[in-house]
Amino acid sequence: MKFATSVLFALTLLGAGCGPDNDEIRRDRTMILDCVDTQTCTGQIADYNSFNPYLPGTTSRIGYNFLYEPLYFFNAYVDEDPIPWIATGHEFNEDFTEVTVNIRKGVEWSDGKPWTAQDLVFTIQMLRENQPMLVFSTDLATWVDTAIAVDDHTAKISLTAPNPRFMFTYFTNNFDNGVPIVPKHIWEGKDAETFENFGIEKDWPVVSGPYRMILSVPEQRVWERRDDWWAKKIGFQELPKVEKLIYLPLMEEAKTVQTMIANQIDITRDMRPSNISTVVEQNPNVTTWTGREAPYGYLDWWPISLGFNALEEPFANKEVRWAINHAIDRDQLIEVGWLGSGEKALLPLPDFPAMRRYTDGIADLLERHNLDEHNMEKSAALMRGQDWEKDGEGFWVKDGQRCKVVFDIFDIFQDIAPVLSTQLRRAGFDAAFRKTPDAYTRMTQGTARSYIMGNGGSVRDPYFTLRLYHSRFVLPTGTATTYFWRWRNLRFDAIVDEMGQVTTGDPRLHELFRDAMEIWLDELPAIPLLQWYHRIPHNQTYWTNWPSQDRPYINSAYWHRTWLLVLLGLEPVS
Repeated sequence: MKFATSVLFALTLLGAGCGPDNDEIRRDRTMILDCVDTQTCTGQIADYNSFNPYLPGTTSRIGYNFLYEPLYFFNAYVDEDPIPWIATGHEFNEDFTEVTVNIRKGVEWSDGKPWTAQDLVFTIQMLRENQPMLVFSTDLATWVDTAIAVDDHTAKISLTAPNPRFMFTYFTNNFDNGVPIVPKHIWEGKDAETFENFGIEKDWPVVSGPYRMILSVPEQRVWERRDDWWAKKIGFQELPKVEKLIYLPLMEEAKTVQTMIANQIDITRDMRPSNISTVVEQNPNVTTWTGREAPYGYLDWWPISLGFNALEEPFANKEVRWAINHAIDRDQLIEVGWLGSGEKALLPLPDFPAMRRYTDGIADLLERHNLDEHNMEKSAALMRGQDWEKDGEGFWVKDGQRCKVVFDIFDIFQDIAPVLSTQLRRAGFDAAFRKTPDAYTRMTQGTARSYIMGNGGSVRDPYFTLRLYHSRFVLPTGTATTYFWRWRNLRFDAIVDEMGQVTTGDPRLHELFRDAMEIWLDELPAIPLLQWYHRIPHNQTYWTNWPSQDRPYINSAYWHRTWLLVLLGLEPVS
């Protein structure tokens, strides 16, 4: 179904009702938005009849990301502690090998069953028993020794090693991170790798958040507000003003521009600089994180890199990776690809103020390695040193095979991808980019030998990003893995493991970070390119009080696991 038709289909639901006992819902109480996942939502919603949040690369973020509420939320844009939600607090023992979690009384699932410590414990055990196939399963199998429910409102988790960040890493929703906690009474006895967790006639999925699914077809998914949400019942939160959410399939960005200008959609995924400036210019109702002025967005936690399957040649050779790096002109990527609106990245870390306490301390390492040096002669010398020679067309050849750099991308990278591939071809690499619906699956399986991807990890100290490169996540090519840089260095692993046992702010963490980056910068398992900005248009025709640099109550990416906080902050215009 074409997107314009989907919009009309969505609008016909308004006022007509699409669920039992559903009174008329006005447009100004409804949020219309689209999917973001290229694999599951292009053209149609591929996983419209499933709701399993643990399958790598096969689950669109149109519900589970904000309706399985977390123990805590965290806002990286203000200097505050995590926000207690399902949990009221937790306590570690002295050596950070055990944590006691206190569950808020009165929390309920959408079917009225109590949300208890048993649900938390069950989720942890289920993931441990299904590693490495499910998202977060390897992490929890690595870190958790035992998990028990002391009573309905108390859980005790014993760890395999000291980990002062355990609760923040896995049970605090920030950006796209946080373990979904599912109801034991629904999932118990099911095969977690095949369970669809779907059935509208049964009021499935059972969630804890303030919405129930009332329609899910390939053309759209519709959520309706539950007025019996536990947080309202116990006086913890007010109900969101958004009474209905209509998710439509992913559209091409040109169509996004049209629908946003026509006020047919309220928010959409982040746009490229040229497109969002067009929307702001042509629709006076649209604003952004920075209002109606450039850069029309906020710094995300997701600095992007050119990644590789470092298990496979030629990318298993660090000299080839460095040769590719010196062929890249980051300034040109920004100037041409992003129309001069952007910021380069020389590390896989976001340039948040809290992170600068660490990155400022390795300025000399960056100077020594000179990562930002665009030098075609140095690139060529590195290739010749590995016995590559140029053929008659100017491409590097070894053993009769060209050095191909065919990198997979999502469409959000198609403004910089042509610039990057042109730079690499000029340096002698047989480069091209590929945008396919199964791009993410190819990345997770390693069949994408190179790709552009963000490093979603650190927001307050470097451990969270560096652990993405730990070899515990390295699986053979063809086997899906959660973090897919596929690079091994045992000394780096040991340093990162020790970092995980040191609290944020400990001076020892700075020393370990430096040791880890000595290895990382020498090996260069991925090539940092640019800091990522989310340039997200906020349509104020029907909704106001969107997050902004003046009201940074959370970031506005609705595919992140903090979207519920935006829904709770929005106010209707009328």
